Amino acid sequence: MTTDATATIARPTPSYLCRKLDHGLQPAARLDQSPWKEATWIDDFRSIHTGEALADDRYLQAAVLWDDAGLYVGFRSAPSLVPVTRIERDSDLWTECAVELFLAAGAGYYEIEANPLGAVLDLYFPNEEADDWKQCSGWDAEGMAWAVRSTGRPGSGVAGWEAELSLPWSAVPLMTRDVVEGDDVLWAQLCRSTRCTDGTFELPAWGPAQKQFCDHAGMGRLILKS
Repeated sequence: MTTDATATIARPTPSYLCRKLDHGLQPAARLDQSPWKEATWIDDFRSIHTGEALADDRYLQAAVLWDDAGLYVGFRSAPSLVPVTRIERDSDLWTECAVELFLAAGAGYYEIEANPLGAVLDLYFPNEEADDWKQCSGWDAEGMAWAVRSTGRPGSGVAGWEAELSLPWSAVPLMTRDVVEGDDVLWAQLCRSTRCTDGTFELPAWGPAQKQFCDHAGMGRLILKS
């Protein structure tokens, strides 16, 4: 979830090659270990307010893997700027701090969030204009597993936390898949919502979002390489 924002710098649509695994993963949020340490990590996240890159101490990184069973997403994040209190599933995690995955699904989208305490919010919106998140929280990503732990950015000495998601394909049957040069392509957004101490929001995104994380036009391409 996020609020409207106006970006001043248009960015190209990014593409990311997702490496295929030989076998699945059981999330442990140990992103310093294989296969995550061999993954390509995205670190070009920019504010949807200004298009500016994040400061080093507000870092966000993400990597994506896949296999025939599902999609695996890892996040490394700087700490929350406000106290994190949400511990129940399907709470409004974005109002404090949460890393977020959006997947285009026809006219709508799936949204999955995780916060530093290990709470998860999973939503399905039937179209981009739908705004009743409580109603959309009735959907659960069946079979999804996740893990969260406190840590820091590797080699930086900066505190932070990690989240790892395992999302079965069967949980997201309406997800949009295109085929480009023989590879499946998903449209996705990787991002974070963090409330600042003054009540504003820090909203970095991987895709070129200019208004909301969920906008299809602001998502990037995940290429599932065999």
